[in-house]
Amino acid sequence: MRRFRFSWRGSAVVTLITFLSAATVAGLFGSPPTSPSLKDWTDWAVPSLVVFASINAVAFGIAHVIQTRMITPLDRTVLAINQFCTEGAMPISLRGEIGATRLDSAFQQMSQRVVDRITALQRFGATLDQKKQQLGIILEAMVEGVIAIDDQEMILLANTAAIRLLDLKSSDLTGRPLWESVRLPKVQDLVRRTLSEVGELPRIEIEVPRTRSVLAVVVSRLPGDPSTGAVIVLHDVTNLRRLENMRSEFVSNVSHELKTPLAAITAYAEILLDGALEDPECNRRFIGRIEEQADRLHVLISELLELARMESEEHSLELVPIDVGAVLTASVHAHQDVAKSRQLKLSIAASTDVSWGLADLDGLRTIANNLLANAINYTPAGGQIDVRWYRDGGWIAFEVEDNGIGIAKENQARVFERFFREDKARSREVGGTGLGLSIVKHLCQVFGGQVKLLSQLGKGSTFSIRLRAAESMHAPEFPSITPPH
Repeated sequence: MRRFRFSWRGSAVVTLITFLSAATVAGLFGSPPTSPSLKDWTDWAVPSLVVFASINAVAFGIAHVIQTRMITPLDRTVLAINQFCTEGAMPISLRGEIGATRLDSAFQQMSQRVVDRITALQRFGATLDQKKQQLGIILEAMVEGVIAIDDQEMILLANTAAIRLLDLKSSDLTGRPLWESVRLPKVQDLVRRTLSEVGELPRIEIEVPRTRSVLAVVVSRLPGDPSTGAVIVLHDVTNLRRLENMRSEFVSNVSHELKTPLAAITAYAEILLDGALEDPECNRRFIGRIEEQADRLHVLISELLELARMESEEHSLELVPIDVGAVLTASVHAHQDVAKSRQLKLSIAASTDVSWGLADLDGLRTIANNLLANAINYTPAGGQIDVRWYRDGGWIAFEVEDNGIGIAKENQARVFERFFREDKARSREVGGTGLGLSIVKHLCQVFGGQVKLLSQLGKGSTFSIRLRAAESMHAPEFPSITPPH
C-alpha cells in the first residue's frame, strides 16, 4: 500500500472532507444539546462521532484512490517527462510504478517512439556528416573549380581549385557576395542570366588578368521555381589553347617553309622554259639554284619526319651505354670539310675521363650533328667552334661553343621552339629550317638529360648537354655548368 502524500492537494482534500462531515452530522443530528445533561450529550455525540468517522474514512479512502490512481501517476509522469527532456531517456523506476495505468502505457509508447525517432535522426545525421565529408574530399580533390551560390548570389561553398584558378586571396568565401570576391564582369553576367532565364546557356571563356590563364566557365541552375541558386564550374584550358595556337602556328610555318622552296623551284623552271635553258651562261646557274632549293626541301621534310618519328617512338627507345666522346669525334670529322669551306676552325677539347652515357645511338648522332650544323651556320668566316666533353659526377656533359653572332637574351628561351628563328632572313640565307634545336631538346628529354644555352649577342653561344652516366641511372639534379680548363 503506497503512502498518502500530503501536499497542497492533500490539504485541500482534508479540508473538504471535514467540511462535508460536519455538514452531514449537523443535518442528521442537529445542533449539540443546550442542556448540561451528560446523557443528552452522550446520545448526541456518540452517533455523531460514528457518522463523522465513517464519512471521513470513506472520504479518505476515495481520496487515497484518487491520489494513487490519478494524481500520483500524473506527478510521476510530469517528473518522467522532465527527466526525459533533460536526460534523453525514460527513467526505469517509472516503468515499474505506473506501468499498469493507461497514462503510463501511453507515455511509454510515446517515449519509445521519440527515442526511436531520435535514434533514426542521429543515424541520419551521421550519414549526412559522412556524405558531407565525402563531398568535401571530392570537391577538394577536383582539378575543376566549383562555386555554389544561392538565389541572392551569396557564396555557399568554393573549393580550393576555384580559389586557385581565380587567383583569389581569401581562402574562405562562404557567406560573401559573388560580386565582391569574383570581380569578373563576364562571370557575373552569366550567373545573373542563368538565375533569371530558363534553359541552358553556352559556356564562356575568360582570362584571369594577373595569371593570364584561360578558364572555361559553365553555370548551371539549381532545381526550384524560382531557382534556389546555381553552381559555377571552372576548367583551366590554358594549356589547351596554347597547344591549339602552337598547332596553328606549326601548320602555318610548315606551309610557309614548304611553299618557299617550291616557289623558287617553280620560278627557276619557268625561266628555263621561257628560253634560259638555251643560254649556256644561265641554264647551269638556274639548275644549280633548283638543286639547292630541292635539297632544302628534302632537309625540311626529313626533319619533319624525324620529329614525328621521335614523338611517336619516344617511349620505345632503348637507352644503352654509348661512348659519347667517340660519337662527338665522328661528328666533328664529318663536319670538317664544311667548316673549312666557310673558313671556320673546328676543334676538339677532349677529356681523359670515361664518357659512357645512356642514350640512343642515332639520337645522339642527331644531337651532335644539329648542334654543329647550327654553330657552323651562325658563325662568320674566321670564327672558332670548340667541342668538348667531360665527366661531372653522375653526368656525362658535352658542349658546343662558338664565337658567332650570338642570341639576344629575350629570344634565348624560344630558340628550342619549332620554326623559331631569331633572324629569319639570315636563317633562310644559310638554309636553316628552325627544327634542329627543337629536335635536340626533344631527344635530350627522351634520354633523361637536359640542355642549356649560354649566349651573348655578338659574342657567341654555348649549347650544353648533359646525359646520365651509364652506371648512374639516378643522377643528381642538373647543376650549373662549369667546364674544366
